[in-house]
Amino acid sequence: MSIVDLVIEDVTIVTMDPSRKIIDRGFITISNGIIDSVESGLFSKKISSSTRIIDGSRKVLFPGLINTHTHIFQTLLRGVGQDLPVWEWFSVALDTAVGHLTLEDCYFGALVGSLEAIKSGTTCVLDYNYPHPLPMMADETIRAFKDVGIRGILARGIIDTGEAHKSIIQSLDSELEDCERLIKKYHGRDDGMIHIWVAPYTIFSTSEEGFRRAKFLADKYNTRLTVHAATPSTIEAAEKLYGVGDLQHEEDIGFLGSNLLAVHCTTGINKKSLDQLSKWGVQVSHNPVSNAYLGEGIAPVCDMLDSGIGVCLGTDGPASNNNMDMIETLKVTALMQKVDALDPSVINAQKVLEMATIDGAYCLGQEDCIGSIEVGKKADMMIVDPWKPNSIALNDPVASLVYSCTQENVDTVIVDGKIVMENRIISTIDEKSVLLEAQKSAEVLWEKAEIDFVSKL
Repeated sequence: MSIVDLVIEDVTIVTMDPSRKIIDRGFITISNGIIDSVESGLFSKKISSSTRIIDGSRKVLFPGLINTHTHIFQTLLRGVGQDLPVWEWFSVALDTAVGHLTLEDCYFGALVGSLEAIKSGTTCVLDYNYPHPLPMMADETIRAFKDVGIRGILARGIIDTGEAHKSIIQSLDSELEDCERLIKKYHGRDDGMIHIWVAPYTIFSTSEEGFRRAKFLADKYNTRLTVHAATPSTIEAAEKLYGVGDLQHEEDIGFLGSNLLAVHCTTGINKKSLDQLSKWGVQVSHNPVSNAYLGEGIAPVCDMLDSGIGVCLGTDGPASNNNMDMIETLKVTALMQKVDALDPSVINAQKVLEMATIDGAYCLGQEDCIGSIEVGKKADMMIVDPWKPNSIALNDPVASLVYSCTQENVDTVIVDGKIVMENRIISTIDEKSVLLEAQKSAEVLWEKAEIDFVSKL
């Protein structure tokens, strides 16, 4: 028998297992990063003197949240270009800055984003990593993931054409060569903590050949694809370039498939679009805060779910959110669907939490190892303290998390069986020094990009 490394006892467990079981006052045991047992009642088994026990009394254990879309370098660009239409936002918030990014910027930006993710109960992040003005920039993001101890998917972006992001356009060959290098070096390594995907940036920034070759590469290495899709900006650009919307063009060239995660899918999604997504088994990452921030519309999430499409949640980048708080995303997801339908019953807290946990794991192709509290799965979880003014009185732990809690309720976060945060203190890195270095990096980046800012900290 394996030696138990960690016990969490006397805790309410929201399992998100197939029966969506909630255990009132139970315990779990963890060995070598894997959940050994999930049981009700008091823990009374014999354990080694080295086993760590966490008292979960009057707290609630959930699976870790899964953020299926962000651009983590944008932690250095929060608030830049606020309140602008999307095309102006592209120019002001991104195009002025991305060509000036350094390796250090990428590292500290990713450290801050990973810290914020952990603080809001997120244990897995998909970073849509597209700016590469210098070689090895993606490696710095991966280094930050490892240093913080968060589970990471790096979707290596491909930008080889277009008017947007001119300063970081690369040749298609060099973009794909780096994708392949990253796959060979990192994909599935570190006991599955790091995965590499391939990510054509948009219909207007990646050539048709780029889309075709990206799919070939993903299929060759049995990994996955992600792309920004079906927003007003991508539909408009596709119609100018190809005479049809971007989803239709991507279907025409054979890009759609079950290994594709389409991001946003807001305005312009009609019955035909839903049929296309469903037919090809495409999953959708819903980013409600960013969609609202940029005025890109409200995604028809309920229609997607009714069509059998897998839907998960993401924050998008901190330049269009302006944070990576997945607990905030839970509430906004529910509220926007209710107001769009003028019907508060159209989606419930349970479904929203599923989208951020087990459905997120499914959309990443990792439902067998993360997304729920079950024996044999990776021990990725958060402990929530409801004893705060915003969440007392506790009645339904799921509704409380979705509608009442903020990230301040997240007490402890465990990733791959390791305690990354306890009592809201990060144990893997020095949080204060990271924040100071990130602020310095941001201010230097703003100066290089000639971005006006009110004050320095």
